[in-house]
Amino acid sequence: MAITIIETPGSASANSFVSVAEATAYLEARLNSSAWTSASTEDQKAALVEATRELAFRAWIGRKASTTQALPWPREWALDPDAPVGGTYLDSTTIPQRLQDATCELALEFLRAGTTDLAGAIKDEGIQTKTVDVLTTTYFAPHQRPKGLARYPRVLGLIAPLLEATQGGVPILRG
Repeated sequence: MAITIIETPGSASANSFVSVAEATAYLEARLNSSAWTSASTEDQKAALVEATRELAFRAWIGRKASTTQALPWPREWALDPDAPVGGTYLDSTTIPQRLQDATCELALEFLRAGTTDLAGAIKDEGIQTKTVDVLTTTYFAPHQRPKGLARYPRVLGLIAPLLEATQGGVPILRG
């Protein structure tokens, strides 16, 4: 079944933060993006939808601009981390460029992974060294291995200023 990308901000049926054309334009200007350029259009669409799904389940600043929109962006009351003057809010009718770029980067990572499910469990979780002949296996301490989006510092760096600040897992609300 063919995937139809709907990237209209605020749409009740949106399934991506960016279009294939926008992602292609972004990734053409990036080194080491051959996984994107060599992928079929259907695989590119699937990667964008999967990247959007992964990013959608974050605790974002502000609140949804509409109760009927399918995705968490656009948002109201979201401070613009790139504004030269503090207290400037992002446009509540658009998707921030940072999030669009992060979606492209994560879609590229999904394509690079090939048949590996990046959203699933990591097969060799915690293995630091592995020798097959004479059988040696050394494990990382669980806290040393990055998990989730921390495995993709470029993606996390782009969206970090748009995420809610948390302390001990509890959101800090500003009045």
